[in-house]
Amino acid sequence: MVLSKEWINPERVKEAMAELGLELNKDKTYVGTAVNGFEFVGFYFEEIEEENGAGSIIRVMPTEGSIEKVVESIESIGSNGDVYNINSIESQGKHVVSDKNKVQALDDVIKNIYDVVNPWVSYYRHMDYAAGLERIEQCFNEKIKECI
Repeated sequence: MVLSKEWINPERVKEAMAELGLELNKDKTYVGTAVNGFEFVGFYFEEIEEENGAGSIIRVMPTEGSIEKVVESIESIGSNGDVYNINSIESQGKHVVSDKNKVQALDDVIKNIYDVVNPWVSYYRHMDYAAGLERIEQCFNEKIKECI
């Protein structure tokens, strides 16, 4: 990825890459401005004008697809049988469920959610991921409500 405040001739980039033994993949190459925004390896880049009008900055955040994958992973916890909804087991009369078992099931759900969210946060830790965390937090809260 090459970002610049000034327009760079794509041929100049190709020449510099050729000197390094690299070449552009035409199917994966985007030459343009960040004003319209673009995605790259799970990140969304867009140019934002500074409030004081003194210029612009490039805002980098997780893509919607990346956020959705985390939300879907959290929603699927419990559907594979590893972690389950205590209330549904009680209503089916399959097990006598003690408070200790409920606490353990809730701990398991929280651990599984952590195992999904922690790598995502680590990957995006240097970016503006607040909006994504809001959606992930909502999904987390819904999953925890299912367990209590």
